[in-house]
Amino acid sequence: MADGERPDAQQPINQAGSEQAPDAAGPEAESPLDEVESLRGKVDAYLDLAQRTQADFANYKKRIAREREQDAEIARVNLTRSLLSVFDDFDRAVSVAPPATEGTWANGVLLIHRKLQQWLEAQQIKRVEQVGEQFDPARHEAVAYEERPGFAEGQVASVLQAGYTMGDRVLRPAQVTVARGGATATGTTTQLDEHTSTLHGGGD
Repeated sequence: MADGERPDAQQPINQAGSEQAPDAAGPEAESPLDEVESLRGKVDAYLDLAQRTQADFANYKKRIAREREQDAEIARVNLTRSLLSVFDDFDRAVSVAPPATEGTWANGVLLIHRKLQQWLEAQQIKRVEQVGEQFDPARHEAVAYEERPGFAEGQVASVLQAGYTMGDRVLRPAQVTVARGGATATGTTTQLDEHTSTLHGGGD
């Protein structure tokens, strides 16, 4: 040892301490690339969740709109059905009304009746009262069948009460008599059971 040297002069001095500090990152710490991939996976998951939620909400809105339309249609059908007897009364009143002249009450009744018919047309409501058409159990209610000259088997021979339809929906079937085969000049009528809804074959 040279004169003047301190005994520990050749020892390295660790300014951070007597022991070297361990690596703060550690061997198992995620690299920046791994962290980016992890965040990207979370973003994709949240995006998928948001898209699913948006689709579910859109389907919910469509279902609510469809249910509202159905409720409105049901309400319109029920209201119209409740007015069918009023339509019948108007038709009967017009059929026996005296000849209308300007300023008479009969003219006013005819005017109201005409406006009512226009309203029915605007609502796509049609009367079922065509004599001679083929009997349709969905649109007609057969209350009797009869031998009627000039009518073929299964044709509507007469309409006792008009029916009504709204689009494809039957509001009320028309009450009709139905022709059967073997018509004669005199013609005969046979009453059907009140619950009969389909045409039965001939046979006395």
